[in-house]
Amino acid sequence: MNVWRIGRNTMIKKWMNARMKERTSWDGAALVILGLMVLFLAPLAKIAAGLAIAYGGWTIWKSE
Repeated sequence: MNVWRIGRNTMIKKWMNARMKERTSWDGAALVILGLMVLFLAPLAKIAAGLAIAYGGWTIWKSE
């Protein structure tokens, strides 16, 4: 195993552990996750909204 690789992995782990203790890192991670969810799940949200509108219209139209 390469010594440079071991040192680099240790350095990255130390950096990540230091960031995990900061609130701003958690805030940033939450924003990244939220952005990814909006970006990739927006088409599903539009389908769900369309189904909700259709079902709402159907329940208004039919009698009990």
